[in-house]
Amino acid sequence: MLNFRKLRQDFSSAILKEGRQLYDKSRILQAKIIKLDNETIRFSSKVLSNYESTYESEIEVDRFESTAVHTNCDCPSRYDCQHLAALIFFLEDKIDSLLIEYSRESDISTDENLESHEKQELIEAIKEAENNEVVKQDARYQKQVLQEYVASSDVLSHSPFFLPQAESSLASAELAVIFNPQSLQSDKKSKIEFQLALRLPFRSKPLQISQLKGFLEAVRYEEPLFVGGRRLFFSLKSFDSHGASILQIIMDHARMVENTQNERASRIAQIDPEVFGLLLARTHEIANSQSGPRGFKDLDDDLPVLPCLYLGSLEMPLRYAPNFVTLRFQLEYLDPPAAKILFKPKLVIGDSCLNTDDVTLFECAQPGMINQDTYYRFPPHIKRTHLLNINTLRDMTVPEPLFGTLVENSLPELKRFAEITNTEILEKFVTLPFTGKLEARCVLTYLDGELDAALYFSYEGQEVSSLASKLKYEDIKSFATEQGVLARNLVEERQIIEELFQDFVFNTQTGAYVAKTEKKIVEFMTGVIPRNQHRVQFECPQNLLDQFIYDETTFELKLDASSTIGYYDIDLKVNGALRGVKLELLWECLAAKRSYLDLDAKRTKEMSSRFSKILVLDLERISKLVQLYDELGIKKLDEHKEKKPLWNLATIDPKAFDGLPVKFTMSEKLLEIRSQMLGQTAITPSPIPKEVKAELRPYQAEGVNWLERLRLMYLNGILADDMGLGKTVQAITAITQNKLKNKDARALIVCPTSLLYNWKEELHRFNPKLRAIVIDGIPNQRKKLLVKLDDYDVIITSYTLLQKDIETYSQESFSYAILDEAQHIKNRGTRNAKSVKMIQAAHRLILTGTPIENSLDELWSLMDFLMPGFLGTYERFLENYIRVTGEQQVKNVEYLRKKVSPFIMRRMKSDVLHDLPPVSEIVYHCQLSDVQMDLYRSYAASARDELVKLVKRDGFDKVQIHVLATLTRLKQICCHPAIFAKEKAELGDSSKYDMLIELLQTLVESNHKTVIFSQYTRMLQIMREDFEQRGISFSYLDGSTKNRMGIVKEFNENPKIPVFLVSLKAGGTGLNLVGADTVIHYDMWWNPAVENQATDRVHRIGQKNSVSSYKLITLNTIEEKIVEMQRRKKGLVKKVVSCDDEAIAKLTWEDVLELLQT
Repeated sequence: MLNFRKLRQDFSSAILKEGRQLYDKSRILQAKIIKLDNETIRFSSKVLSNYESTYESEIEVDRFESTAVHTNCDCPSRYDCQHLAALIFFLEDKIDSLLIEYSRESDISTDENLESHEKQELIEAIKEAENNEVVKQDARYQKQVLQEYVASSDVLSHSPFFLPQAESSLASAELAVIFNPQSLQSDKKSKIEFQLALRLPFRSKPLQISQLKGFLEAVRYEEPLFVGGRRLFFSLKSFDSHGASILQIIMDHARMVENTQNERASRIAQIDPEVFGLLLARTHEIANSQSGPRGFKDLDDDLPVLPCLYLGSLEMPLRYAPNFVTLRFQLEYLDPPAAKILFKPKLVIGDSCLNTDDVTLFECAQPGMINQDTYYRFPPHIKRTHLLNINTLRDMTVPEPLFGTLVENSLPELKRFAEITNTEILEKFVTLPFTGKLEARCVLTYLDGELDAALYFSYEGQEVSSLASKLKYEDIKSFATEQGVLARNLVEERQIIEELFQDFVFNTQTGAYVAKTEKKIVEFMTGVIPRNQHRVQFECPQNLLDQFIYDETTFELKLDASSTIGYYDIDLKVNGALRGVKLELLWECLAAKRSYLDLDAKRTKEMSSRFSKILVLDLERISKLVQLYDELGIKKLDEHKEKKPLWNLATIDPKAFDGLPVKFTMSEKLLEIRSQMLGQTAITPSPIPKEVKAELRPYQAEGVNWLERLRLMYLNGILADDMGLGKTVQAITAITQNKLKNKDARALIVCPTSLLYNWKEELHRFNPKLRAIVIDGIPNQRKKLLVKLDDYDVIITSYTLLQKDIETYSQESFSYAILDEAQHIKNRGTRNAKSVKMIQAAHRLILTGTPIENSLDELWSLMDFLMPGFLGTYERFLENYIRVTGEQQVKNVEYLRKKVSPFIMRRMKSDVLHDLPPVSEIVYHCQLSDVQMDLYRSYAASARDELVKLVKRDGFDKVQIHVLATLTRLKQICCHPAIFAKEKAELGDSSKYDMLIELLQTLVESNHKTVIFSQYTRMLQIMREDFEQRGISFSYLDGSTKNRMGIVKEFNENPKIPVFLVSLKAGGTGLNLVGADTVIHYDMWWNPAVENQATDRVHRIGQKNSVSSYKLITLNTIEEKIVEMQRRKKGLVKKVVSCDDEAIAKLTWEDVLELLQT
C-alpha cells in the first residue's frame, strides 16, 4: 500500500538507527489509524523513549506518492525524530493489521465524506490487507510447524541439509560504486544507473562485477561466489565501515534492470534519485567523520573525495565541496501592459551563479546537488520542501494587484531560506502592510440537519469574502487608499479558515462550508466557537441555539458525623442541568477534552431523527469539581446520602472547594477529627508494653507510635522500612498494644509460605504471651485448625492458603490484618489481591520494603487493600497518573505524593544507621518438602539403626567417622535432595531453596548486594545453574577459582552484579566484600565462629551500610536441634559448633541419638 523505503528517506541515518532500535525493543506502546480517505492516511502512536518518557507522534502520508504530508511529535525535536522513525518501522510490519482494526471500528461504507468510487477503493485496500495478514499468519504457522518437525525428527535433525554450514572465512575487499553520468542529467523522475567494482588483495586491477544481482544476494546471505577464478564468501563485514554502510543502502534500494538478455544489463542496477541523494549525504557524513580513501586514482586538485563513489569510470571519483551552495531569487519587473513580477531562482557557489536547469538537484532529507563531478550540500536551513517549490516559483508571475500581498506575506517567507535581490523594483509600487486587527465574521445557517457557514474578513471596514483568495482589479479598488494599496493578511486568513472548518466539507456549488453530521455540528458549536470568539464574530440562527443548554449547575455538600462508629455522613444536593448525570460521563468528557454532553443519549430510534439536547460544559469549571467528587466516591450527581469511612476524611480539604459552585460545610466534630488525622492535634504515645521482650531502637519506637496514631485515627498504612530495620518487631509491638486495649482483639497475618514459621518464632521470641497458630497443611488439617480461631490471638497463613480458605476468613472479623511482603498483591487482578481484600478488619497494615517496584499502578493495588477508594477507581488512577505526560504528569504525581505520604513510613538503613546494631541477625524457618521429609526420615532411621549396631560392636569412640558422615548427609538433605542423591535438581524439591529464591528476589528488587555462603560446592552449582536460567547476574568463588581478587573487585564495584556465590571454606576468610550489605548462610556450620568470620567479610572497616545476616533453618531437623542444643547446654555447644572432626568426637552417644531423632 505504501512505499516505506521512500518514507524513510526524509530521515537521517542516525535518526533511522535510533528509530530502528526503539522498534526492535518493542517501545511502540500503541499505534492506530485515526484518519483514512482516498488521498491520505494518518497514523498516531505512543512511543516509550530510552529515558522512559512517553511521546505521542503523528504522521499523515500521501497514499499514492508515499510522501509525508504532515508530521508531528510532542518530543523536543517535534519533527523528523526517532519516535516518528520508529513508527514507520512499526507500520512497515503491522500496517495490514492496523487497517483491519480500523475497518472494524469505522464503517467506511456509510462515510458521508467519501464518494462511492472512493469507498470502493478503500474497501478493496482493506480486503488486500486482510489477505496479506492471512498469508503472514500462514507463513508464521508453516515456519513453526517446520521447526517443530525438524526438532522432533531424528532423521531430519541429522540430515546434512539441516546441519549448520561449515564456517568459511570472509574475503576482504574495497568497494567502488560507478554511476552513469547520463542518467544524472536526464529527467529527475528517472532512475539513476550504477555498476559495482571491487579491489581484491590478490588482484592488481579492480574487478568489475558482471552479475550484480547474484553478487548482492551472495553478500546478503553469505553464499559462495566465484570471483577472479576463486570461490569466495562475502558479507558486509568484508568491507570497511564506510563501504559496508554504502553497500547496505544499495542492497536495500537497488532495482535490477529487467532486460536479462543484454549482457550489459546484468552489470547494471538502478536507484531512485531520492535514494541517490541519501547516499551522497551518507558518504559525506563518512568523509567528514574519518579520513576515507581518495579513490582508486589520485587527483591533482585539492577537493576531497566521497568514499567509494565514481562518475563514469574509476578514473573519475566523485568529489565534494566543503562550502555550501545557497539559493537566490532575483526579481524582474515586466513593464505594462504585462505589469508583472517574475522570480528567477539561482544557485550560488561562492562568486558564481548557476541556473537550476544546469545542475542535478537531489530533494531528500539532507538536500544537495551535483555540478559536473562535484557534490555540493545545501545549508541546514534549506529543507527538502524548499527545493520542491523552486520550479513552481520559477514559473510563477505576480500581477500588479497582488504586489501588496507579495511584500506582506511571500517575501518574508522566502527570506527565511534564500537571498532576495533586485527588491528595489518594488519601491515604485507603494504597498501598505496591514497593521491593524483582522476581523472575521462567520454567518451560520441551519436547515434540514445541515450547518452551512460563510466567512468574511474585514480590513478597516472593507469586507471581503474568504473565497476571494486572489483579488481582481475590481476587488482591489476597495483596498486602495491615497497612500497606496492595502495588502491582505492571507496568512492569518488561512489560519482562521483552517481552525474553523477543518471538519467541514466545502460545497463548490454554493461556495459554503458544510457540516452534515450531528457530531461535527455539536463539536463546532461547543469547541470551535468558544476557542475563536476572541477573533471571529459568529451569527447563529435561533433554531440551532435552542438545541444547546449552557451549564450553570450549583451544589450543596454537607459532611457530618455518623451514628455508625468509624464512618461519617455525606449529604449532597444538586440544582441545575447536571442533576442525575453520572460522574463517569463527565470523566469521559474531560479525558476527551469534549466540552458537551448529550442529554438525549438514550434516545429511541423514533427520536433519532431530531437533534439532541446538548449540555455545553465549561471544562475548566468542572474539572476540579469532578476530581473532588470522585475522591469522595460519589458516582452520580443527584440528591442522596451515604456513609463513608473516616479515613476518607483526611483527604478532604475544605479550602479545595473555594471558587467552585459548591456550598460546602463540615461539622465541628469532623473538623476536629480531621485535625487529629493531619497531626494538628497532639496524641500522647503509649509506652512500649512490658510484654514485648525487646529493646526497641529509637526509630523502631517511632514506627510503633506512628502505627498507634493510625489506629486511633481510623487510618491504615504501609510500613516500608528497608530490609533489616525490624518491621516484624514493630508490627508485633503494635499487635500487643492493640491487644492490651481490647482483650478480644485478633490479628491475622498473611505472608509468603516461606515465612509462616518464621513469624511464629518471632511472635514467641518477642511476646510469648500472644497465642499464635499457623494455618498450614492439607485441607483436612486446615479445616480442623480453622474452627479454633477464637482460641488464638494471632492467626498466621500464607497468600496461597488464604485463597483456598477465603470462604472461612471472609466470615470472620479481625482487629488487625497484616500483609507481609505485600508485593504479592501488587497486581490488582491476581487471586492474592482479590482474596486479601475480602478480609474484614478494623485496622489494616502492609509490611514491604518495596512499595513500588515497576509502576505506579502497584501503589493503587496496595492502597485499595488499605483504604478502598482512596485513590479513586483504577481507570481514573491510570488517567491521572500513568497515561498523562509532560508537565501535567509531574504536577499530578506531586499531588499523589502529598496524598499518600501520611500513610507510608519508609526509613532507609542510611537514614537510621546510628540507631542500628553493627549486624542484624535474622533467622528464617521452613518445613521440609514432602520429598525431603520422606528422604530425611528414611535415612535418619536406617542410619540410627546402623550406628547402634556399630556402637554395640566397636564402641562409640571408634565410629566417629561414621557419625560425621551421617550427620553431614542429614544436613545435605535439609539443603537439597539433589546433593544427597547426586541427581538433577528439580523445582520444588527443597523448601529451603524455595525460601532462598523468594528472599533473594526481594533483596534484588530492593537493590541489595548479597553474598551467599554454603559449605557444599554441589549446592552452589545448583544455585549457579538455576540463577543462569532465571537471568540473575552473579559472581562465583570456590576452592578451584583463580584470580580471586579480580572477581572480588568486580563484584564490589559493579552495581549490575547483585549476588556473590561463595564456598564457606574458600571465601570465609581473607576476602573484603564491603560492596555487599547482606549475607545469607544457606546451611549451618558446626562452629558459629566460622559463620561469624564469613559475615565479617562484609561487615568490616570500609562498610558504609548496615549489614543484615540471614540464617535459613529447617524445622524438626538436625539444624533446628543443633540450635536448641546450643541454647540449652553450653558444654554441648563447644562440641557441636566446632568446625573439625575432633569436635564431633567429643559428642556423647546421647547427643548423637538426639540429633538422629525424627
